[in-house]
Amino acid sequence: MKYLIFSKINCLIKTKEQNFEIDENSYLELDSPEDLLIYPLEKHYLPTILKLKKENATKMFDEYKIYQIDFQMIHSNGQYLIKNFNGRYATLSVKPYVFTISDSSSCYTYKIFDDIQNPEIISINGAPALQGTLNDDDYLLVFSNNDFIKIIGDIEIEKNKIIAIEKCLNIAKHGRKLEIEINGTKSKFISNELLYLKNKPIIPKNTGAKNFAFLQAIMYKDYDLARTFLNENLSKKLSDEHFLKFFGSFDNIIAICNEKFILFEKNTPKGVFELKNINGKIVDVT
Repeated sequence: MKYLIFSKINCLIKTKEQNFEIDENSYLELDSPEDLLIYPLEKHYLPTILKLKKENATKMFDEYKIYQIDFQMIHSNGQYLIKNFNGRYATLSVKPYVFTISDSSSCYTYKIFDDIQNPEIISINGAPALQGTLNDDDYLLVFSNNDFIKIIGDIEIEKNKIIAIEKCLNIAKHGRKLEIEINGTKSKFISNELLYLKNKPIIPKNTGAKNFAFLQAIMYKDYDLARTFLNENLSKKLSDEHFLKFFGSFDNIIAICNEKFILFEKNTPKGVFELKNINGKIVDVT
């Protein structure tokens, strides 16, 4: 049995072993069925997966199965939904946005839950990046070191460098002064300085918000700020090393109630922590 793949638009077909480009005047012939990852090489179309084992196809002389690739078309206001970076493809899907970086051997995806406006795929010294705006801030998502760097704030892009004042979007109004050097898909932080966007931290009055702000201070390793949420006894007793050993590293916080919180590291729960707060100060953490 032979499998013939046709398309009405130019596209890239990725098999397990090779990449193939076809257009309306050519086709791909396979000897065995396998799932195919297919990228359109024209604007306004989304990538698709063709499952040869499950698709309905037309038999011809009992020797061929013929498949016509069906792409979903969207309105993109002229932005690129796919861009080639020397054999590595950057793809942006429609809302909810998903930014995908892939080549013949690997695929990385980043789900974007922010309501970004005017997104476009750009290159920063060879690194795939997604640029847009979020409310009144610049939005940048850069693929580097096989991971994604997201920056929201005031961003300046030079030839091989990103300079930014990043908004951390937390209660205390932390920010970061960033300088990142980009070389292809490799990056290096030249500076990464924590600061306060309002020149001093914002301290909430509500007990639950105070507990949340305390954990955010731990997450950003602002241990001096974290101590201001503790009572005098705990504040004097706990060193930076105590905080790091007890809480470990985490990048997200989910509140169960005003006193209980789940900490996550890359979407993996690390544990439930309970904070006992008396008269506006944390007196115990379990």
